[in-house]
Parts: sequence; structure tokens; C-alpha cells
Amino acid sequence: MQLNDISKLLEKITKIKIMVIGDIGLDSYIVGDVKKISPEAPVPVVDVNDNYSRLGLSANVVSNIRSLGAECSLIGVVGNDENSELINKELVKIGVDTSGIVACMDRPTTHKTRVLASRLHHVVRIDKEDRSPLTDKAREQILFNIRKDLKHCDAVIMEDYGKGLFKADLGVDIINECIKAKKPVFVDPSRSTKANTYKGATLLKPNMDEARILSGVETDSEHMLYECGNKLMKDLSLEHLVITRGKEGMTVFAKGSEPKTIPTFALEVFDVSGAGDTVIACLALARSAGFNIYESAFFANSAAAIVVGKVGTSVVAPSEVMEFLREHHIK
Repeated sequence: MQLNDISKLLEKITKIKIMVIGDIGLDSYIVGDVKKISPEAPVPVVDVNDNYSRLGLSANVVSNIRSLGAECSLIGVVGNDENSELINKELVKIGVDTSGIVACMDRPTTHKTRVLASRLHHVVRIDKEDRSPLTDKAREQILFNIRKDLKHCDAVIMEDYGKGLFKADLGVDIINECIKAKKPVFVDPSRSTKANTYKGATLLKPNMDEARILSGVETDSEHMLYECGNKLMKDLSLEHLVITRGKEGMTVFAKGSEPKTIPTFALEVFDVSGAGDTVIACLALARSAGFNIYESAFFANSAAAIVVGKVGTSVVAPSEVMEFLREHHIK
């Protein structure tokens, strides 16, 4: 792709609306310095000098979409607690439609707390979550919210972090609703969800480990990677499959075409958390803007290369994409 193509894509993106359905969470960070080991146990003592929170899980996906200038709505569940209030406040601040979010009295808002030493060294992560299936009442409310808003969006992203939202075949029902409404659905899967949950998706974006588990095929060679991808394409009736491979880039499978690997850019990696959120957001936006799957993967790869150079779950702005590509001699 040329720089002018990316510029046109970024302009088209501003006219798109994406519905994101997925697990919602809050990411908190406690930052300090480690200067000694505790006398009580062989663990580091962190002297705290900063703490902050960011939108996490599917809320980070919508942050990426809004940062790139598109409209979006978010559908999922939170608890009836202080963290859900923080999430809602931040989502409203960045212009996300939150009317589809369901507050559940029987579960907490998913909350991840990371303790960092000098902002880079990850000391420990503390998770508070409930991965059980939704109640029938919450499930029906989610489906009602989806059906109500489907006609107003250009595409759907299903963001599965294995926190319970897509259990009990809710994921199957959601994809069927998207098929009936003729809306493309882009899925970021979980290794803990049954593969058949994603059958009929327009695009599936697993990483290498998720692709291996979902397909049941080992991916320890290029040949086996292709076998794994082809099996997922056939078994799940996919239009596209994008397997993300870290420093090896991403391999794209499309109906009737040979697999093609989009190489990554040479970069310094500080934090990979949230990179997958950026990739699925960019794939959905680029495809919705009319770009082919390979152009969309190139765009997503570029954006992911930017966010892994930041600390914590992060987003990418259009100006950053253009500057990054100029620095890498894309004309």
C-alpha cells in the first residue's frame, strides 16, 4: 500500500460505525520503584509513586475505534459497582454509545490490576472477575440490545476474552443474528471457548496458540500452520482468517486463495497488552471502508506496531499511523 491509500482509508473510516460486543473490563496500573526484597517473604517491595486506570478488554477495542475517528457502540455486561461507573464515565467521555451495556447484580466488573516497577518491569497482575455464564435475564437483554442496534451499524466485532459472555451458545446466537441482518462479524476468539461458537463468522483473528487449540492442529512449522488455518476456514465456514504471529507478522487466509504472510515492522516492543484489540479494530474498519483483506491486514499490522511500543493498553491515532509509515519509508 502507498501512503496516499492509507490517508484515504483514514478519511473513509470516519464515516463508519462498528458495534462491539464483548467482555468489558478496567485495567489499573500501580507504578513504583523496587529497591529491596521484603523481609517477610522473598518478594520485591514496590515503593508506589503513581497509579492510574484505563479502559480494558472490549472497552479498549472501542477506544481504538474512536481514536481512529469512527463511531461505535459497546454491548456487554458489567457489575453494579464503582469500576463500572468509572468505565461508563470514560466511555461517554470519548463518545461511545453505552446504552447496550447491561449491569448485573450477581457479578463484579472485570478488573485487572498490574504492578509495574519503573513502568516497564511487570511485577504481578491481580485479577477480579466472574467467568460463569450469564443469567437468562441478562442473556435476553444482551440479544435484545443487539437486535435493536444492528441496523444502525456497518459491522460487528465479537471480542471474546473468555469471561463468560459468550458461554451457553450466546456467541452462536449473536453470529446468527448478524448473518440474518447481513452484517459482517469480525471475531477475536478465546482459547477457552468452543470453536463451533464462531461458525459462520466473516473473519476470525486468533493468535498462534488460539489457532492451535481451536483447530486441534499443532502449528510448529509453516506447513502445519497452513493445515491449521485451512482446517479452521473449512470447519467454521469462514470468509477470512488472520492468524497473528508476533514478530513473524500475520498470516492471512481467504477463500479461493493461497495463504499470505504480512511481515511485521522492525520495532522495539515494550508491552504487547492490547495489541490484539488494535488489530481487530483496524481489520474491521479497513474492510468496512472497502479495502481488501491484505490491505486491511497491512493497516492493522502497522497500527499494532505502534501500540506495542507503548506501555499498557493503548490506542493509536491517525497522525501516528501516517508518521510511522513515513519513518518506515512507505511512500
